[in-house]
Amino acid sequence: MLVGKYPTMYKTKCAAHGIQLLFKDIYKDLEWVRSAVDDAKSIQSFMYRHQIITGLMRDATNGRELKKPCATRFASNFIVLQSVLEVENALRLFVASPIWRGLEYTKSSEGKRVTCIIQDPDFWTRAKEVIDVLEPLVRILRLVDGDGSTSGYLYQAMEMAKESIDFKSALNEGKYGRIKLLLQKRRNENILHPIHAAAAFLNPAYMLSDSFKENWEMKQGTSYIYDNLVSVAEKESFLEQVQLYRMSYAPLFSSSAKAMLKTYHPRIWWDVCGDVLPVLQKYAIHILSQPCSSSSCERNWSAFEAAQTKKRNRLTPQMLGTLVYVRMNSMMIEKFQSNEVADMKPIDLTSLKDWPDYGEEVEPICSGALTMEEASIIDSMEGPDNLDSICLTIDDGDGDEDDEFNLDAI
Repeated sequence: MLVGKYPTMYKTKCAAHGIQLLFKDIYKDLEWVRSAVDDAKSIQSFMYRHQIITGLMRDATNGRELKKPCATRFASNFIVLQSVLEVENALRLFVASPIWRGLEYTKSSEGKRVTCIIQDPDFWTRAKEVIDVLEPLVRILRLVDGDGSTSGYLYQAMEMAKESIDFKSALNEGKYGRIKLLLQKRRNENILHPIHAAAAFLNPAYMLSDSFKENWEMKQGTSYIYDNLVSVAEKESFLEQVQLYRMSYAPLFSSSAKAMLKTYHPRIWWDVCGDVLPVLQKYAIHILSQPCSSSSCERNWSAFEAAQTKKRNRLTPQMLGTLVYVRMNSMMIEKFQSNEVADMKPIDLTSLKDWPDYGEEVEPICSGALTMEEASIIDSMEGPDNLDSICLTIDDGDGDEDDEFNLDAI
């Protein structure tokens, strides 16, 4: 509907969700991957089922925790596997100790199975193979799973992942060939859009690199911009300036401009250095400023959803909406301030190796005490008379129903 009303608007799929689906495909289709992940989840589940075992495990691992899978992020299953791998030696020593063998819990069928898994060298070999082959996909997930301007890097990251998995597939087609096919399917159907290929072309640091080669997809992406985004009056200038950029136009790529490629995000670089190609500059900044994830939209919906619970049904609809509005905006301001500087720097794809840290669940947006600033804003919006009778119920986890405080007491 919106695209029809605004012809120059374009829509892309959430790349982070596409990568999550790819992880789900890999888990579902490859038995050797699934068995390693399931074994790691069995270890994690057993270690946290009984408090005495949890405490002893923490002593054995020097306080290191095993990650718990998050229901809404399928990649978190692989994060569990990674966290188990990080304490491999500690776990192997732990289950071989007299303390472990003396526990009644470890003599159960599940306890014996967990002991066998940890003592099995084949499990650790399979686990390391899984994490190793998924590393390039982790790089993409780390890149896109946030609010930053990442559109200029997604295509390059996908190409790096494709090359890595193609190499492994060439060495062992039977083991890695299926991952190659799954990556290609999700790449085309759920992750990449022509605009991402165009964004890669418009990323000057990538365009000038030795690994860059303008391919058919990038040319199609440029054509997509021309057909769908560029105004009629600017079409001719756009094509001329694209060609100058393609030829590394000297006034654009001065010595200082080339030096800035190492310190400026592509969108910032175009803003500072792109004045000699004003039409292309305008569209490059627009495209390179886009994120590749809809996670911010998901948080907005979660904010509303979190408020619509039985624990908070004593708030009037108007007050409830105000509470969500104020809390969400205060969080957005805080996040914007922390990301503002980070989003001005270029992204080094080779450094994105660590798995994202997904919590078990996102804390409800309306839980916890309001800050003085938030209470003041609500007071000014609603009027003090409306706050006298507003009671916000907060669940402190103890199972009772008396966790209340009045907004007028803040």
